[in-house]
Amino acid sequence: MKKPVNDILFVTVGYTLGGSENMIACIAPRLKNRGYKIRVLAFKDWGPVSDKLKELGIECVSLHGKGRFDLRVLWRYFLYLKKAPPDLIIAFLYRAYIPSRIFGFLLGILNISSVQGVRGWMNFIQKIIDKITSSLSYIIYSCSKSVTRFLVKELGIKENHIVTIPNGIDIDSFAVKIDKEKKIKELGLNSELKVVGTVSRLHEPTKGIKILLEAFKILQKKFDSQLLVVGSGKDEKMLKRRAKDMGIKALFLGERTDISEILQIIDVFVLSSFYEGLPISILEAMATRIPVVATNVGDNSEVVINGKTGFIVEPGKPDLLAEKIEFLLSDAEKSKNFGEAGFKRVKENFSIDKTVDEIENLWKGDFK
Repeated sequence: MKKPVNDILFVTVGYTLGGSENMIACIAPRLKNRGYKIRVLAFKDWGPVSDKLKELGIECVSLHGKGRFDLRVLWRYFLYLKKAPPDLIIAFLYRAYIPSRIFGFLLGILNISSVQGVRGWMNFIQKIIDKITSSLSYIIYSCSKSVTRFLVKELGIKENHIVTIPNGIDIDSFAVKIDKEKKIKELGLNSELKVVGTVSRLHEPTKGIKILLEAFKILQKKFDSQLLVVGSGKDEKMLKRRAKDMGIKALFLGERTDISEILQIIDVFVLSSFYEGLPISILEAMATRIPVVATNVGDNSEVVINGKTGFIVEPGKPDLLAEKIEFLLSDAEKSKNFGEAGFKRVKENFSIDKTVDEIENLWKGDFK
């Protein structure tokens, strides 16, 4: 890279509390502390992530997009880049990195595409657009080995144009001490029942929440417990109705900013997705010493060591999901051992500072 990088613009779709947005919220302040000028731009309105970043003195921009197909956002984005061009754009999510590639090329601004998940939703046209525009990125950084394989095999992107940088988290931020009884009461849960929890976007079928509900219905017949679902999305109302119709003891909390506190009251964490990259939610659960049951998709099996830090099951199998959850709820000693082993694994392998070092090396070091 010939031009020195001092001014970095992160671009994403929204300021909600999704995995990609949380990654930006972790990466951006650390790069700012390393002396870079950092800006963050989102196509949609303000949200919890922008509030957090602005408190840290990071400039945030909203293009006030309405819905998925508000094309006015693209013109606003182009004008913004033309008026205040950064040295480098780092764009997260398909709908942000495709225009970033094109506008970056037209305006002579270097850009990096961050791909955070295997895109099972992509149609033929979307795949073609991704492949054709991929060469307009300085480099593509993938969050996991599975995502890299997808980009190479499914999209035909050259492997030497991709760098795999595993997601990381701020482990210390999950070492919070809370009054668990008070938190349980605050959330409206039953203090006498074990809690099975998940943190996820409520997008079906991708996230497999329907499968989790089926698994929990099986579990409830054998083990009296309660389900806690944290997150929002287009299918939130439908899933609430479904849980009610199934007679499940389930509490949907929507989008929350107190995830580190909520995780403290969860006994078993479950991720029932059909598609993933390297989910932040699993890392956060393990950092809180919670045993994890996750589906065998993306890099879940690279993070969760089956039979040591939790269990890996095939997606779409509610009976297997219920079986593993019941095992952990029934064996307190095994559950604690899994949780401790998971904490150690995350601490040693998935630190956010290590992730930021590797991202910075994209423009400072020789990554090819």
